[in-house]
Amino acid sequence: MRLYQGRIFKLHEHLNRLKRSANALSFTEIPTRERIIEEIKRTLAANKMQDGVHIRLTLSRGLKITSGMDPRLNQSGPTLIVLAEFKPPVYAKNGLTLITSKFRRPPPDILDPRIHHANLLNSILAKIEANSAGADDALMLDIHGFVAETNATHIFVVRNGNVETSRVLACPEGITRATVLEICVAERISHSETNLTLNDVYRADEIFCTGTMGELAGVTTIDNNTIAGGKVGSMTERLSDLYATRTATAGVQVVD
Repeated sequence: MRLYQGRIFKLHEHLNRLKRSANALSFTEIPTRERIIEEIKRTLAANKMQDGVHIRLTLSRGLKITSGMDPRLNQSGPTLIVLAEFKPPVYAKNGLTLITSKFRRPPPDILDPRIHHANLLNSILAKIEANSAGADDALMLDIHGFVAETNATHIFVVRNGNVETSRVLACPEGITRATVLEICVAERISHSETNLTLNDVYRADEIFCTGTMGELAGVTTIDNNTIAGGKVGSMTERLSDLYATRTATAGVQVVD
């Protein structure tokens, strides 16, 4: 989550996803929403945080009585970690470079992406590939060869004025992704969710990534293919401005 001038943007959407994921993983105990918000407020107050803060919530099953994968070995109740950092958006605004990873995003029958979890090994391996290639991040495909996401963000392409993004099949449900689609509806910007191929990506007029840590970030190179003439496109800039307008006024007040 991200804190803007004392407000957390889309706080309840993040907490809804946390609860859904914990339920899907059969957590026997989940802290109440009120308790989680109170712990967030306590953390922010202790660190005198007001703005420009990224907050990561991690909920584990708590201490085990012995090693093993059986959830019944966790008998002391869940552990909530609130990691709040002064951290501006992590991506440069002048354009990202991506490479396509050989590692694929699994389908829901292998690992359901709607469960928000910390099992991110294939994304970490893809990020290592990007590091080795001197790229910012790695584009990941699903097992059918369609674009899923990057190792850390969702992908949007712009073609002939239409804003397109991958279907939520092999990629998680992104809250920033959903906000961009909400903005498109509100601003009557043509948009769709569809299967995207690498050819669609290479021929795109513009490409941008979305995520809480990076907000909206334009992509200017993929696999040595130059996108939008090597500059951040006008639609990307427009949507970035509209997103900033929302975060400047919306959210749940958590800092007095």
